[in-house]
Amino acid sequence: MSYESVETRVDRLEAVLGQFLTQLALSEKRAEERNRLAEERNRLAEERNRAAEERSRLAEERMARFEREMREFKDEMREFKDEMREFKEQMVKDRKELNKKWGELANKMGTIVEDILAPNLRRLAVEHFGFPVVEHFMIRCQRRRPGDLSVEKEFDTIVAGPGAVILGEAKSSPTLEHAIEFAGKGGEFFDYFPEYKGRRLILVFGSWAIPEAVVRQLTGLGIYAMQMGDETMELVNAAELEGRG
Repeated sequence: MSYESVETRVDRLEAVLGQFLTQLALSEKRAEERNRLAEERNRLAEERNRAAEERSRLAEERMARFEREMREFKDEMREFKDEMREFKEQMVKDRKELNKKWGELANKMGTIVEDILAPNLRRLAVEHFGFPVVEHFMIRCQRRRPGDLSVEKEFDTIVAGPGAVILGEAKSSPTLEHAIEFAGKGGEFFDYFPEYKGRRLILVFGSWAIPEAVVRQLTGLGIYAMQMGDETMELVNAAELEGRG
């Protein structure tokens, strides 16, 4: 009886030991699986870190390249602006030189009225003096005085519109005497053109360049002075005349 009990106990111990070993094996297997999963997670984490580092490196390279390209672009823009400024300065210089030669040629050929005064007066009639329409446009108009046909005068340019008429005179080398003579011609204008009586008379004295003393004289006489500006003919004393009232 006692012997069987010992054997039974041994069998139980072996069973318990077997269960223990089985549990131990399972625990080791689970531990290995956990280690494997941990290693996999570490590997994935390292790959993500490497990927993040690579993205960061690429971003830094792109930023560096962008900064370099921006510097190059700014340098190119600065060079372009410098070239454009030089080009514009050269264009202004060339235009002034061309205008000067044109004026000299017009003076030599005696066509300053046709080439310079007349077309600019027609333009200014609309742009500056507000003519809604140009009714009459005459160049080198010769007119006999009504009532005394023995007297004849030549008028360089006449631009007529509703309510106003422009009388233009051109001289290649303006003098104070020319300004005074033109004022006198303006005083007689309606005697030769009675059809324009009642309209405002605008006197414009033009030349390629007008001396300052002559401009002052014209301003005092109420006459517009027109000479070449940077690009086209300009009324150089319009502000003074139109600011009187």
